[in-house]
Amino acid sequence: MLAQRVFSVNVGGQLLHLLLSSFLFEACRYNNVMAWEATPSSLATSSTGTLDVTAAGRVLFIEHRGKRVLFVNYSHCDIPMLKAVAAEGNRIISREALNSVLTLNDVSGTSFDKESVAVLQSKVAANAPYVRRAAVIGISGLQRLIYEGIQAFSKRNLPLFPSRLEALDWLVKG
Repeated sequence: MLAQRVFSVNVGGQLLHLLLSSFLFEACRYNNVMAWEATPSSLATSSTGTLDVTAAGRVLFIEHRGKRVLFVNYSHCDIPMLKAVAAEGNRIISREALNSVLTLNDVSGTSFDKESVAVLQSKVAANAPYVRRAAVIGISGLQRLIYEGIQAFSKRNLPLFPSRLEALDWLVKG
């Protein structure tokens, strides 16, 4: 199990404290995001009334060199979470201006099945009008075949980078 850290979230004026993976917490700290402003509608509620912020917490705007970048964290997702993160990413991206969004997609340690690949293909294609530049990190082994298939299906150029910093620098240059 991944180590977790507490992260504070302001939801409609109410401060919530969340447990985030250390990776996501460090991503927030690295980008000086120490409080995330969310709206109640951006957080899903389960049938028991508890907040399900896991997918919402994996899709957030960060800042790099003064520019907003949407960080979509697919890292170490199981199949249901991957689908939820893809849907959340699409929800956020589709609310932005056309050709305006910079996205950084991390797929480190994620496994895929036929259905999740189809979901990603459709979301990547649907996001295309809104995305100005997109970068991918964390591709290894057989993931490369899936990555190439998604690029071909969506007819989008999704450059692959060996590190987060290189990807962010490329995104904000354009």
